[in-house]
Amino acid sequence: MTYRVGHHSTSDDSFAYRPRQEVEDRKRLDNPIARFRLFLESRGWWSADEEEALKTRLKDAVMRSFRRAETLKKPELHEMFTEVYGGEEPWNIKEQREELKGLLKKYGQAWEPWRNELKKYKGEGKELLED
Repeated sequence: MTYRVGHHSTSDDSFAYRPRQEVEDRKRLDNPIARFRLFLESRGWWSADEEEALKTRLKDAVMRSFRRAETLKKPELHEMFTEVYGGEEPWNIKEQREELKGLLKKYGQAWEPWRNELKKYKGEGKELLED
């Protein structure tokens, strides 16, 4: 058993139906992660040194992955409009794709900031103009 310290969603303000102090107390006193860490440490199965070493290894792995990902080209621009909805594409998505096509025709290769940004994408946006 645990206690939900967060709101149900971004549109929920749980402080409207429970006191803020109650949430803060539970967060501090009844944190399941802290309880589990204490349990592991009491059995000699975990230590603060092991935790720091793990955090360091994980942070290094994440940062290496970020640096690698930043060198890769972004997907083709048209992919932002595909595979989002299971069936027929909604009218507003069709409208947004057509608006982007118009902007690409107008500014795509003619304006340096757009040219530079489009170079980051596979296909440089040309696949949208071919539709």
